Amino acid sequence: MSTPFAEMEHPDMLQSGFSLIEVLIGLMLSGLLMSMVAMVLGQSITNNEVIRSNVSLSSRMFTLRRILHRDLQNRLIDGGISVKADGFEFVSTNNYLEDGAVPVTVLWDFSGNMIRRFEQSDMLEYENSFQLMRGVTSWTLELLDGNNGSWISSAQYKSRALSSKSSIKALRLNLTFEDGQRILIVERVPYAFE
Repeated sequence: MSTPFAEMEHPDMLQSGFSLIEVLIGLMLSGLLMSMVAMVLGQSITNNEVIRSNVSLSSRMFTLRRILHRDLQNRLIDGGISVKADGFEFVSTNNYLEDGAVPVTVLWDFSGNMIRRFEQSDMLEYENSFQLMRGVTSWTLELLDGNNGSWISSAQYKSRALSSKSSIKALRLNLTFEDGQRILIVERVPYAFE
């Protein structure tokens, strides 16, 4: 007596392996899974680069602010701030030769998509410079006039009458970088009477 199950167990009738449709469905599912993993990894790498870039910019901005702060805090009381086409300069005792003892002319230069700081003393035949940051696309400088309590642009300050003396209480520096980030630095100018 023959049963239907017995006929299926015949060695010639057994299937070995997967059908073409099963293989295609497996390939499609594994492809979808790999593309989702690749998207997650790609986003993770991008986020990591953005965070690393922001941390690096933050660290460099901290250094820039600290140096500018020291320069202004050690500015000679009777010295003025001279606005140039590519930056500004003044006399300060903050320098890398002998801090606090030697007055040097400090020039902050924003040309060539960089921020550079130069210091020099003709009396000592000394000069030094270093680059603080790259990627600056534009910058503006405004000065707080202590007489009327308003911010004036560097162009207005530069073109004021020679007899017009003003008391500059602070400076405001707006920096724009290649990646679109904008930084605002406000520094008080102590004991400033120009």
